Amino acid sequence: MMGPGAIKAKRGFGIMDRTLRNVLIAVGLLLALLGLVLALPYLVPVETYRGRIETAAATATGRPLKIEGPLRLTVFPHLGLKAQQVTLANVPGGRASVMLAVGDINLSLQLLPLFEGRLALDKITLNQPTIALEVDPAGNPNWKFGKDNAHGNSAKKGTLTLPSGTAFNGIEVSDGRVTYDNAKTHTHRAVEHVNLKLDITTIDRPVRLVGDLLLAERKIAFEGQLATLKTFLGSGTTRFGLAVSSELMKADFNGQMLADGSTDGRFQLTSPSLRDLSGWLGQTLPSGGLGPLALSSRIVNKDKITRFEGLKVSLDQQNMTGTLTIDGSQKIPRLDGALVADRLDFNPYLQGGVGQATGPKEPGWSRDKISFALLKTFNGKLAFATGSLTAQSLHLGRTSIRLDVEDGVLHADLDQISLYGGSGEAQATVDARGAVPVFADRLSLRGVALRPFLKDIMHLDTIEGSAAVSLDVRFAGDTPNAIMHSLSGQGSLLASNGRFRGVDLGQVAKTVQVLLGGEATGTVASTEFQTMG
Repeated sequence: MMGPGAIKAKRGFGIMDRTLRNVLIAVGLLLALLGLVLALPYLVPVETYRGRIETAAATATGRPLKIEGPLRLTVFPHLGLKAQQVTLANVPGGRASVMLAVGDINLSLQLLPLFEGRLALDKITLNQPTIALEVDPAGNPNWKFGKDNAHGNSAKKGTLTLPSGTAFNGIEVSDGRVTYDNAKTHTHRAVEHVNLKLDITTIDRPVRLVGDLLLAERKIAFEGQLATLKTFLGSGTTRFGLAVSSELMKADFNGQMLADGSTDGRFQLTSPSLRDLSGWLGQTLPSGGLGPLALSSRIVNKDKITRFEGLKVSLDQQNMTGTLTIDGSQKIPRLDGALVADRLDFNPYLQGGVGQATGPKEPGWSRDKISFALLKTFNGKLAFATGSLTAQSLHLGRTSIRLDVEDGVLHADLDQISLYGGSGEAQATVDARGAVPVFADRLSLRGVALRPFLKDIMHLDTIEGSAAVSLDVRFAGDTPNAIMHSLSGQGSLLASNGRFRGVDLGQVAKTVQVLLGGEATGTVASTEFQTMG
């Protein structure tokens, strides 16, 4: 018989045997799994998926996709497929030969569906892709995908199809480059170092993206939301939102894209300098003003025509509201609209900026340059109503203005002018087509307070009274001095119930002695008049 000690020893050896067996089984499973992982590239016929991937892409986009380089299965750091030298064809007649060229694409895969002959994607990573976005002379973009029929026409233009069961967990782009060429508007743009993460599951679920890029050596961060990828690439209506920020601007848009290619939504933009922002985006503006900007509006865009509704603009501390339409489909953009401003000060735009003289100060009329180059940058019809208006030294109160700009020629009608206690109307023409601008002005004013009026326009403050003024003049020049020395035309001024300050002509007429005594001249002396013209 075995004693108690022998029984305990036997039990101990039994436990050790089971532990050793479990350890050996675990090691064997790990070795088998490792062997399976190492053998996967040989067990899974990866090359058979080359044709399937190319066919799936052609089915989805209607264009050939080619995998020119190796296609192999990867097991580290994740299970997946790696395809090198991948290209997606451009539309026939496109500027670039391919719309997409990628050095390598990594497809993270789910394991079991792969053995079943299905592609279930966890993530797609594009390393250093080059994407060419184009718009042809007719306005058709190359990112509208469709499947061609036997006649070469798009049977489902703008639709997107993918193999059933295809799923994603995300798309990443690393250090990409995107170019944009618009043959209709003759526009070219390029952005570098594009990095983005796209959270997407299937083509019919919401999409979120976040990333950054480099445009003209400045970094832009962006984030957005899209209702579905299917409707975005297809022909349905898609809600979307996008926010971008950089040193020179912050902007966001929330709205929808419609089946006809139009967009409709709310837009907000702020910038510390409209001039710097426009220059960064490739549009150089004439010197003067155009500093801090804040804008909000509903925007409707279709066929390069953008309409701003419920527009609110603050520019150079001047506030405006109204509607505005910008037609960018023409060689020279066209602006039409109606705006109401709390005030308008044209001096920063006429003189190259407040306090910015182009030469030394001299006696007489200023020789500082006046630029009207802005008139050559757009055409259109604009209506303004403003609480006050300042141009050079002239100050107007509540005024209605109608502007008609065509090929560098401005026609302005000022109705309901309120100035210096009086009222009137005026018409002005500025022809900036030549090297020297040419002007024509007509003016009719009534009940004008003479002293502030003459002080502002002639630096003369010794005449008081109420006046009626009419002018019909022409002149030319690019400085106040040149303008004043080229004046021609006619005008009249009829003043009433006023006086000359600084001299009492009645005292002068009475006696030279009184005059020499100083009582007839001085700050307290004056000469009253009933009418003067």
